[in-house]
Parts: sequence; structure tokens; C-alpha cells
Amino acid sequence: MQQILWGKLVLVLVAIVAVLQVVHLVLLSRLEARHHMHHHIHRTAANQGDSSDSQITEVDAVFGTLVRTVEQGRVLDSSGEFQIVPSIAAATKQPHPRGLIASTPDISIVTQCSFNHVYRLIALTQRWQGPISVAVFAEDHQVSEALWKVAELRACLPGIRHNVTFALVSPLPAKSSPPLSMPSPPPPHPCSLKHDLDTTTTNYATTHNYPVNLLRNVARRGTASEFVLVVDIDMLPNENLRQDFFAFASQRGLFRKREHDEKNVFVVPAFEAKEETPVPRHKAELLKLVDSGDMRPFYVQLCLKCQVHTDYESWQKEPPAAELAPLFEVLWKDPWEPFYIARNTIPFYDERFKQYGFNRISQVCELHVAGYKFSVLNNAFLVHQGVKTHSSFHADKDAELERNRMLFRQFKMELKSKYPESSRRCY
Repeated sequence: MQQILWGKLVLVLVAIVAVLQVVHLVLLSRLEARHHMHHHIHRTAANQGDSSDSQITEVDAVFGTLVRTVEQGRVLDSSGEFQIVPSIAAATKQPHPRGLIASTPDISIVTQCSFNHVYRLIALTQRWQGPISVAVFAEDHQVSEALWKVAELRACLPGIRHNVTFALVSPLPAKSSPPLSMPSPPPPHPCSLKHDLDTTTTNYATTHNYPVNLLRNVARRGTASEFVLVVDIDMLPNENLRQDFFAFASQRGLFRKREHDEKNVFVVPAFEAKEETPVPRHKAELLKLVDSGDMRPFYVQLCLKCQVHTDYESWQKEPPAAELAPLFEVLWKDPWEPFYIARNTIPFYDERFKQYGFNRISQVCELHVAGYKFSVLNNAFLVHQGVKTHSSFHADKDAELERNRMLFRQFKMELKSKYPESSRRCY
């Protein structure tokens, strides 16, 4: 009996040793494959010059830092469906507009995107030249690729490294997802960047559950600026909007503590441009493009009523002024969903809204019920790169719209309890 037990024990030990050897061989083969991959890249880079070699080294180093940050900093969102890394990479500095002291509160652009659109930050950073907070979404099997793109942007572009703070949002990983320690290959030509600007992927079509409002909230929490301008990643502001708003806010005393409870947001009219149309720098250039038919109000074909209350006609009739200032005030009406500059203390977005439909208007509706005023700025504007048409959306858009329409009805009922003293309603 004792010999039988010893025999079984020996068989178990042999099996364990065999499994360990297989694991060891797999790890060695993966490590060797990665070594050969990097050796090949470095050898190719050596043929292209020392600068390329140093770029590869820098991108690889930044990627390693991002991986460690992700592995150590993941937290769950309130639904338990997504994991968040609030700051995978913080801006190294946030320069203030000329003539303002370093302690002056700032204004940040807040944006979000799927990882395949992250290279649009290049144009946004060049136009804004100030702090930007972006939340990047990647499916669990795409996280490694997303980190490579962020690493390349950080390593290759000082403007992004200095001004952009990145956060990462992804679904809970599936059991079949590869670990980050075995990442996807690095960019084949680091710092070329041009080949990675994805303008072909339809928004919301690459995921079944894009958490757009969660992303906006994560990005908002990623900046300490006094004011924020929440935009989509494919929108560009007019030149010097940040500096002009600072001058306006300073003159109006908006940075004083006694003004912090002021319930006023500043609407920035949005336009959309035909493909290949240069983004105008200031209002005079924009008006010429509108006259030529190369520029038009945002959503004019897709949902005119969603933007018409901005009163584009009156705004366009007003000639460009020397200084930024409110032009007129608009009383909110359903279903207006303007873009605007506001304090970062305004209500957050309702994270139940995912995919397409009612995600922005729900938050604007709450501002109205909470007593906020909407003042349209005279010289400020945003330009969406590309015109919006019915054919530019993914196949499930209508189904998502209907599902969120039902949620919006529930949301409006909840606002009555949230703001019992308010006489305003979302209609």
C-alpha cells in the first residue's frame, strides 16, 4: 500500500515538473520572440540613423511606464462594467496665456475618443496650445495598442507631452485577453505619426457599449482648471480662444471667489466644414467660408432643431469684434445641445447614457433645470472636421437613439426630485 502511494506521488511530481517545463519554454519563446522583434527594429533603425534609434528607445521607455501605471492604477466605475486609470500620463507643464501670472486659474479642453482616433490630438494641441484632458477608450484586447499610440505621442511631440493629460477607460478584461506584459508590437516607424491618423472608422461602430458620458466625466476629473470646454475629438476651436476667454474672464472678475457660484455658461457656436477645407483661424475667415458654402452650422442636415437655438443668423450678422464678449442670451429649449465654456463645478454627465443619442442634451437639460443661463459668445466658434450626414453613422444608430430616448424620459422625471425648488422643465 505504501509503495502504491509513493508511486502515485512520484507520478504527480513528474507531471508538475513537466508542466513547469512547458510554461518555462513558452515564456522563453515569447521573451525570445520579443527580443528578436526589438532587435530587428533596432537594426532597421540603425540603418536609418541614430535619431530613429533614440526615438524607438524613448517610445519603448514611455510604453513601459504606461504599462506599469495601468497595472497598478485600475479602478472600477460605479456600474462595475468598466475599469478606469484616471491618469496614465499627466501633462508635464501647463503654460499660462501671455501676460498672466502663473497662479491664474486656467481653462482646459476636455475631450474623449476611442484609441484609433487619438492622433487627432495633434491638430487640437496645435490650435489650443494649452491644457487638454482626454479620456481614451479601448476594448480590453486593444489596451496595449492604445498605450503604444499614447507612448508615441508623448515621446515624439513636446506639445502633447507638456499639455495633454491622458486617462484610460476599458471594459473588464476577458479571460482570453493577453496580459499587458506581452504587448502588441510597437509602431514600425515611430514619430512618423501620419500613417496612424485614422479617419475612416465610423464613430461608435467598433464597440458594443461606448461609454461616452463616463469618458467625459473621467476627462473632466483629470483637470484642475477653473473653466472647461467639453468638445469632441474631431472639433477645433478658433485661434486664440483660450487667451481671449482669459482676458474676458479677468475683466469680468470671473476668477474671484465671490463669482464662483455664478450660474452662467458661455456658448461657443459650432460649425461643420467640408473635407479638405482649411479650419478658419478667426470669425472673418469663417464667415467667408460660410458664404462660399464650404462651412455650415453644425448638424444643420442631421438635426437642425438640436442647434438652431444658437441663432446662427444673428451671430453671423454681427461683425468680428476686437474682444471676446457675450453677444446675446438664449433661454434653453428642447432639444438644444450647445457646446460651451463653463466652470468645472457644473453637474457631471449621466453615465447611464452610452453609445449614440441624448448623452449631451441630458446634461444641458440639467443645467437649465438647475438655473443656468446660456450666453452666446461673439467671436468664439468650433469647427467639426467633416459634414454630418445620415450616411456617416453606424448601422445601429437608430436603435441606440430609441433606447436612450426612453432613458432620457426617465432622466427628466428624476430631475424633478433632484431640483424640487426649480420651476424649469426640459421641454
